[in-house]
Amino acid sequence: MARRRWWVLSFWAVIFVASSLAYPHLVSTLAASDYSVTGSDSQQVSQLLESDFPTAGAEQDVIVFESDTLTIKDEQYVQAVDRVVKAVRDEPGVTSVTGPTDPGMQNVLSSGSAAVASLGLAGDDRERGDRAAHLQDVVRDAAKGTPVHAYLTGYSPTANDLTEVETADVERAESIGIPIAFLVLLIALAALVASFVPLITALVSLTTTFGVLAVLTTWMVFDAFLLSIVTMIGVGISIDYTLFVLFRFREELTRARKQERADAVAHAVGAAMATSGRTIAYSGAIVAISLLSLFVVDSPLFHGIALGSVLVVLCTLLVAWTMLPALLAALGERVNRGALPRRMQPKEDVADATGRPGGWERWARTVLAHPWMAVPAAALLILFALPTAGIKLGIDLGISAISDEPSGKGAAILADKFSAGALSPVQVLASHEGSGPLSASDLATIDSFTASLAKDPRVAGVYSVSTLLRQTAGTVSPQALQQLEQDPAAKPVLAQTVNVGGGGDRTVITIVPRAPVDSTEATDLVDDLRDEIIPARTASRGPQMLVGGETAQFADLSDETLGKLPLVMGMVLTLTFFYLLLIFRSVLLPLKAVLLNLLATFAAFGITTWVFQKGHLEDLFDFTSVGFVQVYLPIMVFALLFGLSMDYEVFLIGRMREEYLRTHDNDHAVAKGLAHTARPIAAAAVIMTAVFGCFLVADVLELKEFGLALAVAVLLDATLVRLLLVPAFMKVAGKANWWVPPFLDRHLPRVSLD
Repeated sequence: MARRRWWVLSFWAVIFVASSLAYPHLVSTLAASDYSVTGSDSQQVSQLLESDFPTAGAEQDVIVFESDTLTIKDEQYVQAVDRVVKAVRDEPGVTSVTGPTDPGMQNVLSSGSAAVASLGLAGDDRERGDRAAHLQDVVRDAAKGTPVHAYLTGYSPTANDLTEVETADVERAESIGIPIAFLVLLIALAALVASFVPLITALVSLTTTFGVLAVLTTWMVFDAFLLSIVTMIGVGISIDYTLFVLFRFREELTRARKQERADAVAHAVGAAMATSGRTIAYSGAIVAISLLSLFVVDSPLFHGIALGSVLVVLCTLLVAWTMLPALLAALGERVNRGALPRRMQPKEDVADATGRPGGWERWARTVLAHPWMAVPAAALLILFALPTAGIKLGIDLGISAISDEPSGKGAAILADKFSAGALSPVQVLASHEGSGPLSASDLATIDSFTASLAKDPRVAGVYSVSTLLRQTAGTVSPQALQQLEQDPAAKPVLAQTVNVGGGGDRTVITIVPRAPVDSTEATDLVDDLRDEIIPARTASRGPQMLVGGETAQFADLSDETLGKLPLVMGMVLTLTFFYLLLIFRSVLLPLKAVLLNLLATFAAFGITTWVFQKGHLEDLFDFTSVGFVQVYLPIMVFALLFGLSMDYEVFLIGRMREEYLRTHDNDHAVAKGLAHTARPIAAAAVIMTAVFGCFLVADVLELKEFGLALAVAVLLDATLVRLLLVPAFMKVAGKANWWVPPFLDRHLPRVSLD
């Protein structure tokens, strides 16, 4: 790479330009987050509704109307509503529209100055997102010039607005985090040119990842949250890896110049890549292994994040192993240009020419002399971890973050004038068991079920085929249903409730909770429906009932996430242990690494729980607690953090092992290894903490939670764990650190970090 540096740099320049051009396409194809769980009841309901109820559509959205001066009884209001409904009804992908001016719907779909029209959208996630964006414009234009405000809201419309807000959040976080990162780099590297190198590699690796994702959109659909996670990880690890290699390059370059080598630059590049370069390759492999464990969770959300995260790690390693050595070779001695004044440069970390130990080496020897210093640090981590025992999980869609957007305004009116649950009702799919249409027993059960739920204080409204039959025929029976099927005027409405074209053996019961779709109260209602209410009515007779809708999806995702968490943890811990065993050829060091990483990770969970679930520091971080943390935060953060924290472990222990193999002196190896790596580890940790922590300025709550969890975990890991607990542990363990059973040593493959 060093010899062909200009060819390599030219190649990456082409890749960077091509990926930059592809980025707008990637952003334009982002869709709503897919919270479904493969094979779950909610997914089955979604698939059956799309196939058997084509007029209902794959998604049901709402147009919300409001006027400052008129009500639905006023002619101008009616004309405005009819104008909007007609404009929407003619659009492709709209399967049906039921408005407040339709016969019999005024009392159901209006409340004073507010009214709603329900519509069905056909298509997959991406198509519905595109159609919702277009319909939002159609609704706005149709209502323009009338005394009525109209807003399209629902799952895809809110997801579209959330995508824009999250993208803006990421850009704002980067605009704050990158300057902070540059300042830390300038202080740590003490040279202007060197400080730009990590930022250049981060920009290239992240842009390349976006380019690859843009290509993959031909076959796959990604969401804005994935883009946020990829940005967090990509910027952090790219700066980390580059920093480790850069520190070693400058160290080797100084040594080569003192030896008056003619090939000083090429030698320094080769030495840096043979040591720190190999270390980051092993670190990247651990990160990738941890992230790949997310594929065991049967949800497109986790699969997408796992894929995107692994891609950014691989692209980062590719850039670090090709472009970075070429760039360092091209810069050569110029990497040290723009040096800070002598008084502003960091002190030596290792012994100087007089033999006096540097600052970090003195710190290491202090810890080695007083290993008991680790006890209060461990106690502090345990204290931080305690709130994890009371963690509550849920899903917050982030509606509060889009209060100024059309879908957010519509959702607010809907919650105020009707019900917060009307944004996305619970859907119960009732199917006749066996052949033939819905039987008298089925209809009786549905009627009883509807009447019972209508009295439930948690339910704002219930609509079913029995509701329709009582309004039209006054009785609930198969005969009344057959007569209604023959009525041309009733067919459009009936087709949204019963699969009249598919045998009439299925019907949808729509339940509107009083609580918001993403609240614990709505999820509790779904759980009660599944566990108690439905089994009690269908134990001896009646139709088979499956509970679907967005709230049911959230409940299924929660169950799937919590159910797979032990498996993911077990996989990550086991694979990490054996991987480190292979690299370090030690039994104790991998065990120590796993246990200390667990402690730091749970401490981060505890602080995140204390802040976001308990509601502490709301004013400081500008949020309102929803009483839980995102359901997918623990499993995602665990996989991410366990991989990311191993960067420091491999880098630190790798350098200690290098010294130990040279001297076979444990204390010397710990002191020198820490002295050589503490500054890049501290700088990398501060940078990564800044990058992650800047997401606390986001408007979307889940970005704040992920930003805090990752920032706190990295900070704790790089300070209390790597710079205190690790050297103290290694002092106490002594030569046992480097012990491996002879039989295991003979059979383990030989892997070298240097």
